[in-house]
Amino acid sequence: MKTIKYLLPFLASVLCLTGCSSSAASSDKAGLEYYRLGNYTEAAQAFDEAIYKDNSKAEYYIHHAFAYIELGDYQNALSKIDSALALDPNNQEAYRCQGIIYIALNQYENAIAALEKALDFAEGFVGQMEFDILDYRALAELKSNQYQKAIDTYAILIDIDYKPGEHHFLRGTAYLMNQNPEAAFTDFEAALSASDATYERYLNVYTCLAQYGYQEQATSYLEKALLLDTGKQENAFAKGKIYYYLGDYENALSNFSTARDKGNDEALLYLGKIYASQGDTNTAFITFEQYVQTGTVSGEVYNQMGIIKFNQGDYISALNYFETGLGLNDLDSRKALLYNEAVTYEYLLDFSTAAAKMAAYVAAYPDDPAAIRENEFLKTR
Repeated sequence: MKTIKYLLPFLASVLCLTGCSSSAASSDKAGLEYYRLGNYTEAAQAFDEAIYKDNSKAEYYIHHAFAYIELGDYQNALSKIDSALALDPNNQEAYRCQGIIYIALNQYENAIAALEKALDFAEGFVGQMEFDILDYRALAELKSNQYQKAIDTYAILIDIDYKPGEHHFLRGTAYLMNQNPEAAFTDFEAALSASDATYERYLNVYTCLAQYGYQEQATSYLEKALLLDTGKQENAFAKGKIYYYLGDYENALSNFSTARDKGNDEALLYLGKIYASQGDTNTAFITFEQYVQTGTVSGEVYNQMGIIKFNQGDYISALNYFETGLGLNDLDSRKALLYNEAVTYEYLLDFSTAAAKMAAYVAAYPDDPAAIRENEFLKTR
């Protein structure tokens, strides 16, 4: 999901304008500074103090909602926006924030409705805020499979030259999903020809094309990405991923190790996956444990740890890892985790649970032939 990367510029402008004429304003200003520094818990506490001292300012509730968004507490964020709109029903920023929250909650129709309201309160002025709202509306349209609407919205953003490189990529994605690969490739070329093209954008194009079966073209973009010469050490992680997808594990290991040494925790996940693919499961498992200890866990790492334990015959531990991963509600890894959970129950000889789990999996993912065969087999047990 798109990160909430556009919040800070707007909050920063508020920080410059907020005075210290009252104790509540001082608390709000402190919260904005904490937010700017990425200290979201402290920011939320400061905004709470501002509201306690003066509960008549809609902006304090909006700022509090932003902090809750960053903390992943979307219900409390929505509650704060409700309070802000009760004080100021025409507040454009409140509706913008509400739309962002609904995107995070995968409630895309609600997100679009909120963002449309935010645009209604532009009062005839179109600027950075309105461009940003359109950006989020396009994302909600894309994620809700309204591909033509997303294409049209991205066209507006491209026409006004608002982040054209990024939006050519996103419109290309929408074209691909809308079964127009020719238009998609045109947009991808434009995205990668833009002056702000990065390794990460090449990786995004690769992932999109590979997902839709264009593996040869996807790989060609990775090879082109290696011709970039940014000279920046922080690109080691992205270069590692490029080499990883190309199957060049020697260079991938080198870059991921550099990224890890520079503090990139996600590099540990890929290092573990490479060790596992090379049969060094002990080092892989230790590396995955180090990744978990950083606190930046995902369903994928628990799936990887579960697979290692499964292949070692430790089915109880494997099941525990798969179920822990499922508890994270990570949509990207949910499919693999559900399948592996069902198979593990089978190996534990709990055929009734395995059959129920596999039937549920097939209902959710009916296009998986291996699961269909396994489901039929389990019906006979």
